[in-house]
Amino acid sequence: MSGSSDNFQSQSKAASKNMPKIRIASSTRGTISQKALSHIQPLKSLRLGQGPSSQVVWFLIKVAALEGVRRLSTPRFPFVWRAVQAFQFLCYPPFKWIQRWAPFKLLVHGAQKLSRPLMLLSITTALSEFSENHPKTFNTVDDSQSQPESTEDASTSDIRNSDEPLEDIVSENWSIQLRVELAKVGITLPERINQDELQRFYTAANGDFSCLLASIKKTIRWRETYSMLSAKELEMWSHWVFWHGFDMMLRPCLIIRLGLACSSLMPQDRPRFVQAIVSQLELGILHLVNEEDPRITVLMDCEGLSPFRFPMNMLRSCSSLVQDHFPNRLATLFLIRLPPLVRVVAQTFIQVLKPPTRQKLRIEGEGYLKALSEYLQQSVPAFLGGSCMCPKCRILLREIKQERTETSRADTCRDTPDGEVALLPYPITELPSNGNFEHILRAIIVAFLMLWIFVAFLAGMHDPDSLAYPPF
Repeated sequence: MSGSSDNFQSQSKAASKNMPKIRIASSTRGTISQKALSHIQPLKSLRLGQGPSSQVVWFLIKVAALEGVRRLSTPRFPFVWRAVQAFQFLCYPPFKWIQRWAPFKLLVHGAQKLSRPLMLLSITTALSEFSENHPKTFNTVDDSQSQPESTEDASTSDIRNSDEPLEDIVSENWSIQLRVELAKVGITLPERINQDELQRFYTAANGDFSCLLASIKKTIRWRETYSMLSAKELEMWSHWVFWHGFDMMLRPCLIIRLGLACSSLMPQDRPRFVQAIVSQLELGILHLVNEEDPRITVLMDCEGLSPFRFPMNMLRSCSSLVQDHFPNRLATLFLIRLPPLVRVVAQTFIQVLKPPTRQKLRIEGEGYLKALSEYLQQSVPAFLGGSCMCPKCRILLREIKQERTETSRADTCRDTPDGEVALLPYPITELPSNGNFEHILRAIIVAFLMLWIFVAFLAGMHDPDSLAYPPF
């Protein structure tokens, strides 16, 4: 018994000696794990700081988001991108009082945060569009000069020895392929669309065969459904749209009195007016253009247009029809006698035009007669100040004189209580004219701009923080 008790005591002593070691080991493991975990940051702290690198990252994220919005909205909804750009006006001092309302305050803060990325994106977009509209042609010249002289001589000799020019071979290839693709869907080219017309469509498509095929199909379907006005029907519209002479390059000139038409026609008659313009264009192309330069010059008189009743839908439909179905037919488009406010509204219409058409546009102000005299020479209509006295100009002058006499009588006469007509005490020459009204309108606009600048200056004096640059 004594031996067994000794053995039990020895085992308990050994166990008691081992217990502290186990506790010590467990404590050391706990301290090591706490030290390791102390270096791991929680998820809440894993966010961008306030350093320059984080600001650059946020700036690039905002630029990428704005670029995505621009690319998605510009093709179908361009007003969305313009509205985003217009929100930046809320950041300026004259509009700072609008922050008193909570919804507008959030809107202004959002516009301030997007101001610099939006400015960078707007500048780069403008530069890219300018470079696309003015492509450089030096690369082709450098490539041609870098080629060896032997290959140039060989290629030129091959072209000279060939029976047909290279351009005719290429045009024959795509024209044959076009006819084959149209025959597959059961479409035949009408006589109106000849080889010269196909070449204009091919040039407008920039050599893209798929675009050419789609535009030709669209034009064929349009010509099957669109009804052109006859010569007798066009006489009803000859007061607003007519052909008048030729320019210095012997191109026919189409006169469109847009302002008079919009002020005298009812809104339901405007689609018919567009139909008259298209029909006159078709008539001139068939009978008036010359073979050397089959283009036309368009002179659009905008006197009488109102900025509050600007025919935007009518101009869009007319421009889309002409650009889609009459490609490369326009030589120059003159817009003359635009009122000051209408000229600002007309900028939205100009954006609808394609870049090649936009380059052919000329907006002439008060000195329009000099520009027309240099371009049209003796074909400037008499009602625009020219020296032409053709039968059409005589008829128009007679009608204009009748209208002026009627309006002068209406302005200088007034009804008395007895029903009699009494003349005003001052002569007709002292009546206010449209020119004086335009000067007064310009003075009002300039005064409003000066008042805006003065308010902005006062806001900056009383609140210098408003003139600081907005944050990223």
